Amino acid sequence: MRRNEIPESLLDPAMWPGVDPSALDTQRRATYQLRENAVHAYLRGAPLAQIERDFGVNRGTLQRLIERCLTPHADGRIQGLRALIPHTRAKGYRRIAPALRRAEPGGLTGAMGQLFDRIPQLLRIVEREISSDVLGLSENGRIFGLRDLQFKLLAACREAGLTTVDYPFNQNEMGYRSLAVWMRKRLEMRLPIRPTSGSDDSWIASGRPFSVAELDGHKLDLRVRVRYTDASGVSIDMESERLFVITLIDVCTRVVIGWHLVPAPQYDHHDVLATLQDALTPRHRRQEFLIPGMHYFPGAGFVADVLPELAYACWDVLKLDNAASHLTEDAFEPICRFIGCRIKAGPVGEPTGRPFIERFFGTLTDRMSRKVHGTTGRSPKDPVAEKGRAVAVPLLITLPELEELLDVCIGNYHASAHDGLNGRTPLEALQSAVEQQRRPVRTLAEHLRSRLHQLQSVHLSTVRGNVARGVPPYISLYGARYSNEVLQRTQGLVGKKIRVYIHPGDMREAWAYLTNGADLGRLAVLEGWRYSRHTLRLRKYILRERRVGKLKFAGEQDPVQILAQAQRRRGRRGLKQGTVALQLGQVDALVSARGQMDVHRSAQTPPVTSTVTPVDLGDLKMQNR
Repeated sequence: MRRNEIPESLLDPAMWPGVDPSALDTQRRATYQLRENAVHAYLRGAPLAQIERDFGVNRGTLQRLIERCLTPHADGRIQGLRALIPHTRAKGYRRIAPALRRAEPGGLTGAMGQLFDRIPQLLRIVEREISSDVLGLSENGRIFGLRDLQFKLLAACREAGLTTVDYPFNQNEMGYRSLAVWMRKRLEMRLPIRPTSGSDDSWIASGRPFSVAELDGHKLDLRVRVRYTDASGVSIDMESERLFVITLIDVCTRVVIGWHLVPAPQYDHHDVLATLQDALTPRHRRQEFLIPGMHYFPGAGFVADVLPELAYACWDVLKLDNAASHLTEDAFEPICRFIGCRIKAGPVGEPTGRPFIERFFGTLTDRMSRKVHGTTGRSPKDPVAEKGRAVAVPLLITLPELEELLDVCIGNYHASAHDGLNGRTPLEALQSAVEQQRRPVRTLAEHLRSRLHQLQSVHLSTVRGNVARGVPPYISLYGARYSNEVLQRTQGLVGKKIRVYIHPGDMREAWAYLTNGADLGRLAVLEGWRYSRHTLRLRKYILRERRVGKLKFAGEQDPVQILAQAQRRRGRRGLKQGTVALQLGQVDALVSARGQMDVHRSAQTPPVTSTVTPVDLGDLKMQNR
């Protein structure tokens, strides 16, 4: 297919159904990545001779791959990047040879489908029998009305002129078993579609920017206030437990690449991975502030503000504390392949192995934590801590204010002279290093920027469902069911494993892939969990409260709102209850920020319409509208 023959709406492969390469073995993954890079280069307008030279994909194979990518899939989308997976069929099997009588069993694959293609009126008979409820599935999964249907189909075949030498008359059972298999697939496609809307040789050289990065977590030396309304409608201020901030810093330039504020006394590997996602996402200066008088210093900002070409910059070596992150090399292997880096986990209790991130935490404490009302100081005997403990709870800083203060503090740190950089600021050191380095900073490939969810840990979930009882396919994940229209219409996946990536910041959605890496689309949570945005940490807390009998909910009840109501009724208001209230308040703030972003994007992005095309999926049973 020529470039000018591709529809304009399909020129961007980032909008195609994607693939999870980590699901493939080493050999198939290498073949897939060469094919994917060749397709991206072709769509960018690269010459065919250059594509053959760079990726080893000749022009004939490339044209065939492009056509495969743009062919319709049975789920209503195009094949997309799924068509590039080695040894994967893009079309279902259709028999061409006539179904003759054979002395030995077998050799009749596709004969029943060939018969229905040959005589279209047979399908009308089948649909009439199904709609009149004389043909269907019983509660125990058995097909009823099949023998009567066979008699009617055989009569129609005789009327069409078929004789004893033709299929199915040339078979001993007149194709009864093949008809049963075909009808079971057809009946399994009749489940109602339930709405699921939810509202990658210089590893240790540190003289080059983004060659080595250090990651660690730091408990902030300050007290945080949260305000909530009790059952009587009175606003009450509570103090939460101390919070963590996880930070990633570039060793060469001391630029803070990314950070993640954790509203909990401890953090887990999901928070570490969320920090890596934040580090790969471009960040810009704030335009509005909650705190009166808050502002950036002249020249303050972030990497994307001064060097936009470094958006999605990748690092080569990631140094972290093995004990604090609770992660092993095996758990980070997919992340290393995605970003193109390697992990260097240091020993426990030796912060000198990561001196730059530890020095930054000292700067953060001096410039921010110790200057906030309610600071806890460096130790209990710190004079500043005594004053901080005496501050009343209503005067403490809130979480939105802390996020804003942290953002401005790091932005100003980038504009402050650094002794380790010979008096230059981190942003000046970054600009100078980029200008002097002959080797450009490596950035994340464009087709991977929409797949940052693959940085999270993958879950192998079993697809559940019951055709006879009318239960569409779904998966269970962290105490809730997930599904989407594609999964509900794919009965062949019931009982099989699929790969799922969660969104720890919004557990109402997840991303699903087949075991071969093919994209199944975005899943939405079902039942009451879909009403309120909630984090993974908050869901775990809700499920724990239900296990001990402190919360009760089921079906369409919103567990997040039930927890909020229970918090208002509780008389005890300790630090743990304050942390829970803080997490509930953070969810509300995230919903408000997400709503403003969605309104802004919807005003700029025109609506996209799609056409659902029924295509035979072969062994995966699918219902098409």
